[in-house]
Amino acid sequence: MKKIFTLLLVLASTSVFALSDLENLMIKEANSPESKQAARSYLSSMAKEKEANAVRHEKMAGNKGGKAISEAKFKEHCLNLAKEFRAEAEEYKKAADELK
Repeated sequence: MKKIFTLLLVLASTSVFALSDLENLMIKEANSPESKQAARSYLSSMAKEKEANAVRHEKMAGNKGGKAISEAKFKEHCLNLAKEFRAEAEEYKKAADELK
């Protein structure tokens, strides 16, 4: 039961694709300099947020406490999330850069 709950928690807290359909539509429809700037601003902001989440999870992975096995699983969980957030941040940065 714990494994199922943990898996559901992980799946609920992560996303497989960084850019949503709405964000992709925003990028596609950004034709004027103003709309491109607004989209770049938003995408850059999201990239910073994702990077901050990655850093936060890396720090959490270094926290000590609990049993050795649960500590190792928690560390692995945090590092996996950090990796996913960093990949999403890169995707947002790339999308913002392509709007120039």
